[in-house]
Amino acid sequence: MAGEREQTGPLLAFDVGNTSVKAALRTADGWHQVCRVATQPTESVGQRLAGAFPDDLLDSAREGRCVACSVQPAANGALKSFWREAGGAGEVEFFGAGLPIPIETCLREPEKAGPDRLLLALGARALHGAPCVVVSAGTAITVDWVDAEGRFAGGAIAPGFHLAAQALHEKTAFLPLVEPAVPHAEAGPVGADTREAIERGIYWFCAGGVLALISRYRKGENCPGAPVVCTGSDAPLLLPALAQTGAAHEPALLFRGMDAALGLPA
Repeated sequence: MAGEREQTGPLLAFDVGNTSVKAALRTADGWHQVCRVATQPTESVGQRLAGAFPDDLLDSAREGRCVACSVQPAANGALKSFWREAGGAGEVEFFGAGLPIPIETCLREPEKAGPDRLLLALGARALHGAPCVVVSAGTAITVDWVDAEGRFAGGAIAPGFHLAAQALHEKTAFLPLVEPAVPHAEAGPVGADTREAIERGIYWFCAGGVLALISRYRKGENCPGAPVVCTGSDAPLLLPALAQTGAAHEPALLFRGMDAALGLPA
């Protein structure tokens, strides 16, 4: 199988999300972030990668293997073109579409599970064991459960901080666009004006919802001490609210999931 072949040389990996494309290079001493570019417009994502990718890293990466996790199929063609034009030694291999993700699921339609959620679950299980709660805060916030048998049991998906702020602004006549932020320690939950009310509302609806789900998962599965693993670009917004859960911050969790999927050492 493609995911089981021996890995030699550097491994270049892409995390193609709804908002951004992140590139990382795995060498003998671990993962190194290379660059991050906007996903939209998808047809020109390859050009943005070419402009952001350091030449010296591209020289070292092009003879190795290139893998990707993508939740934006419209960007996949541009990613393949970027790698071909860069002189990549092989084709880009996509998790969930040729590259297997070796984690059993409890889903009704396992073939429809997002490869990002499965890789995050796989990475969390490899790093923190099972059962565990996997929280990813980005365009969307996902709160997933890996059960005691190590299976991806599913979870919950909700709008993320910035998506909620954008929706409030775009779908109403008078509400301003607010940049989500962690409330100051001395700030109470009650906003004294419209902007503060939006700030408090977005923050505590998102953070409070995550906390409620973590509590329900742990209680429902009778695993009160199940580890909580948090990742994603907006994880720094969530982590202060999750302190009571003992949440571990794993910024490279998806890439660690790739390690596990490819049988590479942690």
